[in-house]
Amino acid sequence: MKFLKSSSGFSYAELMIVMVLIIITSLGTTLSLIRFYRTQEPKIAVRAMAAVLRDAAQRSASQEGDKYWGVRFDNLTTGRDRYVLFSATNKTFAGYATTSVTYMGAATVFSAPAVSSTILFDKLSGNALIAGCPTVTSSTITVASTSVRVYCNGKIE
Repeated sequence: MKFLKSSSGFSYAELMIVMVLIIITSLGTTLSLIRFYRTQEPKIAVRAMAAVLRDAAQRSASQEGDKYWGVRFDNLTTGRDRYVLFSATNKTFAGYATTSVTYMGAATVFSAPAVSSTILFDKLSGNALIAGCPTVTSSTITVASTSVRVYCNGKIE
């Protein structure tokens, strides 16, 4: 009678080597994705701010609610930085009403403005009412090394 030797299958050591390789590869991929997200976070935040600025300019130009619309950027010393979409009945912020508040990510903070800054848009024209216009050509909001610039003529880039 002949005995059959079973040599098929994997040994415990071979399975452990494969598992260790899978874990190392997964860890490397996860760390790369986290690093990528952290480099993209300021860019995403600036794009979102630019969208809110364009929204405020559009609302002012269309005279929504017969109000001036603007965005206030708060560089807070405690808590997370934020920006606020608001409306006002005149250029001196009378009748100030908050429409939305957006908080920045915990790792995303304003480089500029140093404390806070407000950009208000003119009714009908949609031009930015920046102090010093037309001598001062624009106002800049910076997150890390990424910026959004608002020009006196209402252009946002």
